Amino acid sequence: MIPVYSDCALLIIDMQDKLLSTLKDDVREQLIKNVELLIEVAKDTNSSIFYTEQNPAKLGGTVPQLAEKLKDAIRVEKMTFSCLGETDFCERVCPHIPQTLIVVGFEAHICVLMTVLDLIDEDEEEEISIFVPVDGVASRKKANWKNAIMQMSNLGVITTNTETLVYQAIEEAGTDMFRKYAKLMK
Repeated sequence: MIPVYSDCALLIIDMQDKLLSTLKDDVREQLIKNVELLIEVAKDTNSSIFYTEQNPAKLGGTVPQLAEKLKDAIRVEKMTFSCLGETDFCERVCPHIPQTLIVVGFEAHICVLMTVLDLIDEDEEEEISIFVPVDGVASRKKANWKNAIMQMSNLGVITTNTETLVYQAIEEAGTDMFRKYAKLMK
């Protein structure tokens, strides 16, 4: 089994109100809840957290529910679709990407996919494992989301789900962490 939370970071891409308002309410709320859970797990496992905002001057900031939890995370504004196309990201985040990276955010078929593709290209010498929870990414259209998941999976990205990632962090029942997340996932 791949040790998901051993030398791990969480990358949250463009979870901004104006962008997410294009989703159906139930999809939007579930996406936010799942990303929120993964932020909590990352904090509890002392994993690094990075997040981006696409053109925040026009599209606004990260949704308030997440922004509050991301105060200590590294934030990068971007204009490029791939995070790796942004110089600030490459300078401030890339040197700190560990062996395992969990990627979540919006839009799955544009910014998430292009970032993951660039990470795979950059990963020629150092081997990193990229995890993308299918319920931690979204697109305006379901067909685009499905296509992005298929492309990433075909390229060796580990497509999973939020609950699996949470339980991989917990590792066993009966612990304080288990009790905390068992309540949060109901």
